[in-house]
Amino acid sequence: MKIVYLYTTLNWYRLEMFRSLSKMADTRVYILNGFSVGYENINFDMNHDDIDLTILSEEESKAANLIKRLEGEDFDALVVPSMNSVYTLKLTTKLSHYFSKKKKCIMYFWEYWPMDFGRYGFDKVIKQAVRNFYTRLNKRSIDYFITPGINTYTFYRNTGIPASKTIRCYNSSEVTDKEIRVNVRSNLNIGENEKIVLYFGRIDQYKGINELVASFKELNREDWHLVVCGPGEGNLKKQLEGIKNIHVVGSVDTKDRCSYYSAADIFVLPNNYKQKIEAWGLTMNEAMSFGLPVIGSDATGSAEDLIFPGVNGYIVDSKKLVLELKFYMNKVLSDDELRKEMGEASLRIISEYTFDNMAKSFVCAVEKYML
Repeated sequence: MKIVYLYTTLNWYRLEMFRSLSKMADTRVYILNGFSVGYENINFDMNHDDIDLTILSEEESKAANLIKRLEGEDFDALVVPSMNSVYTLKLTTKLSHYFSKKKKCIMYFWEYWPMDFGRYGFDKVIKQAVRNFYTRLNKRSIDYFITPGINTYTFYRNTGIPASKTIRCYNSSEVTDKEIRVNVRSNLNIGENEKIVLYFGRIDQYKGINELVASFKELNREDWHLVVCGPGEGNLKKQLEGIKNIHVVGSVDTKDRCSYYSAADIFVLPNNYKQKIEAWGLTMNEAMSFGLPVIGSDATGSAEDLIFPGVNGYIVDSKKLVLELKFYMNKVLSDDELRKEMGEASLRIISEYTFDNMAKSFVCAVEKYML
């Protein structure tokens, strides 16, 4: 079994998934349009000598050139790129139609799901309509939609894709390096008995970071701290200058992520629908793997799959973020026993979300096709 996987960025978590997939099948990975890590100011070990991985230039990534390259390879299955740009909409359409006729198994993986109408601007309506159109256009030539969550599954079914063409998978991100290198509490002057609320992600409007800051301020607890990790920290730092218990640290290298998760007491990912959805939010996986209670909003894709309200955390209403974030952060941080129970539940729930289990879904799709 040989799988060709076309991907647009080289993120650390997908690199690990490619490693897992390579252990199970002969796998060749092509990164399209030159090297990109997908996230600014993030450093990670980019060594991929153990993976059959090639980075293609923009010219090499054009549909005609890709088809010519792939025609020269003997492979069984092709994972086409997610349709998140004009380029990939056209490319995935051409490749899936062409190689479907060549009797190759065509697989498609993306966390996408549409927002409710009326919750964003007209330009988003148009973009969403175009993506929905292309999904319908390509549903015949794509054999299996590798589906990471219930929101994506529901979208596919509503688009007319039969259940037989969907294969659920664990959308995984594991912090594989768990050596603590940074004393977060000491560096930020946080006492050992003080509580830490952790946010990990881009500092962007749709992430709900402004609402998180507002709700945290309303808690009015000097012995509780909000630690904000992620790129785009400039404006937020100016806004919070002089506030001693809100710490904006900027981008964190992958080797140091463990230190921040290990220091925290609760993790919050409060997306708000104002610009777009959070298709998944893999930092939720990572936080749970460190035994943290988690709070996410209904605009956070992973919340529906990973959060069991009252068990390992809470799902808050994106229309009432400040009110509900304040209530549930206070509820969890004020109750040590509840926080411990929820953390243990997070560990149980996330234990199956491994790179190996994620990779098995792709192998399963090819096996089904070859029957």
